[in-house]
Amino acid sequence: MKPVLRALLVLGLATLLHTTRTDQEVSVKLGRRTKLKGSIGRLVLDPSVQPQIGIMSSSTIANMSLSPWTYKESCIASRLPRRISHAKCLTSGCLSLQGEGEDAGLVAKPIYYQVLVLHRVPRQRRNNSRGGKPRKKYYFKLGTEVITVGCTCVRPAVVPHL
Repeated sequence: MKPVLRALLVLGLATLLHTTRTDQEVSVKLGRRTKLKGSIGRLVLDPSVQPQIGIMSSSTIANMSLSPWTYKESCIASRLPRRISHAKCLTSGCLSLQGEGEDAGLVAKPIYYQVLVLHRVPRQRRNNSRGGKPRKKYYFKLGTEVITVGCTCVRPAVVPHL
């Protein structure tokens, strides 16, 4: 992967990291195939930068949708961000515009989105020759996760009989 692309991926991850904690620093080690091999950079997240979110909250949109959803939070201590919300569709069909239950002509389907995450991986420990207590050291591995961000209405798939 080219160094510029890798740097852009890490910078894109900064928005996800902002949701975990403010004033957080993360060291990022570049991969083997880059010219900056072995270099470590410090990523300092600026707490004054706020994401641009519209007037409506995501929970309001979820409740107004014809295919409503709720959020379930997953929490993994070794992942940054630690908490990620996943949408879960509340209905199998879509709500009728007339307010008469579900419309059988439409199906509620989840909307998937791939996000960048950092996984904290423990480093191999070396014997401490000074006799002191060994410090736990970690490195961060860039990865992706597919999450459900909402639900939408679609026409059901029809398989023609031949």
